[in-house]
Amino acid sequence: MAAEQRPSAKGDRLKQLRAFCHAARLRSITRGAEYIFSSQPAVSQQVRALEEELAVTLFERNGPRISLSPAGRQLYEAAMPVVARVDRLPYTFAERHHGEISGELQLAAGRTTATYVVPEYLRRFRERYPAVRLNVKTGSGRERLNWLRSFEVDVVFGAMEVAPPDLAFHFIASFRCFLITSEGHPLAGRESVEIAEAARFPVVVPPADSADRSVAEMVARQHGVAMDVVVEVDGWSMIKRYVEAGVGISVVPGLCLTDRDRVWRVPFDRYFPVRRYGMIIRRDRTPSLAAERFVQLVDPDFRVSSG
Repeated sequence: MAAEQRPSAKGDRLKQLRAFCHAARLRSITRGAEYIFSSQPAVSQQVRALEEELAVTLFERNGPRISLSPAGRQLYEAAMPVVARVDRLPYTFAERHHGEISGELQLAAGRTTATYVVPEYLRRFRERYPAVRLNVKTGSGRERLNWLRSFEVDVVFGAMEVAPPDLAFHFIASFRCFLITSEGHPLAGRESVEIAEAARFPVVVPPADSADRSVAEMVARQHGVAMDVVVEVDGWSMIKRYVEAGVGISVVPGLCLTDRDRVWRVPFDRYFPVRRYGMIIRRDRTPSLAAERFVQLVDPDFRVSSG
């Protein structure tokens, strides 16, 4: 029986994988080269060498834009955790061997969470670990999970009901949902509102591809009502401003409501599920010591399991 053929190693395997993974993560050969302090031709050469060695096409190219091929996606999912660990090795060694907590801590949150929840935790963390540089990115729920899976952030704050297999969700707090209207709206002043009554008025909703919009559509289907969507806008703060202006009504989590909001609010958790907020981390990544300490600061009983 003929011996099984295996890809033969050519060149520096780790250099090839770093070039490929960071180009894939940043969706650009040029940006990937900048990230690893290399040149665009050098990264292109490393990727071509890897493609020749594996006899596959890793990127689908459309001019300067690139996207992963099916084979490229498989390789990225297998290689990126390894590359990320190697990239962090000097920092990880210093942290574990010398007990030094430094470097960067990358967090991601929605605009509302970044405004009302994250600052207090960051203040407490800075008091304990002033040498750590902090960075908070804001984006949609889908963007935040993509950043986490692409190793661009260490910890994500957000709402989640069931965690995917590759992620771990740690519950922090829950918030009721409220129907909000402008102060001059016909429903203002009411202590309770039926969902069929609310459905008679135009609504301001999150974007169509968001998890929050999916929840709203699911609730509407369950109760046999249709939403008269007047505008889509991203972010609870923006939604509140549109409601204040009388554009429409909406349903928002209590997390985003303050005494300064000029809206009438009616508890709506008889229809909408309670929102569960927490921290989300990868299961397959050994966290930096800074990330581990931050998670434990939020909840001292939480232990991060090494991947």
